Order: sequence, then structure tokens, then C-alpha cells
Amino acid sequence: LTDVDELKRLKAPVCGVYGSEDAQFPKILLDKFQSALNEAGVENDVRVYDGVGHAFWSDMEQIERGDRPQAEAYGQCTSFLRRFFDA
Repeated sequence: LTDVDELKRLKAPVCGVYGSEDAQFPKILLDKFQSALNEAGVENDVRVYDGVGHAFWSDMEQIERGDRPQAEAYGQCTSFLRRFFDA
């Protein structure tokens, strides 16, 4: 996850959506991950959303209601995919 030489092998940009309370991916690891992506020259949009854990976005009703941070994460993902596939 933080090996710069391995990350240099990636051929596509990376979109990362994480919750600050996710025990599987502690914030310090995610900071190192994003730093390694940057060092490897991998385009990325990695964000950590405060106050939520793993799988914090579970259904489209959250998006329709405008729940936060779910709606923000949805916007991040859809914008990322549009940029990637329009390129």
C-alpha cells in the first residue's frame, strides 16, 4: 500500500474513499498511502471523511437525501470517473 516502486506500476489514477473511524485503514496509513502515490507520480483523489467508519455509504437513499459525507463521497467518485473516462 505504501511501496512507491510497486505503486509506480499502476497504469490508472486512484480514487480512494475512506472514513476516519475505519479500523482497517488508520489515518496514518492513508496519509502514507497518499504520499506514496504522489511520490510515485500516480494521479489520485484520496480523501478521508471525518466521523465515519468503513462502508459509511450503503445506499442511494443517502445520496438522494443529501446525507453527509455520503453525498460528498458520491460526488468525489462520479467526478473522478467522469475525468478518467472523458480523458
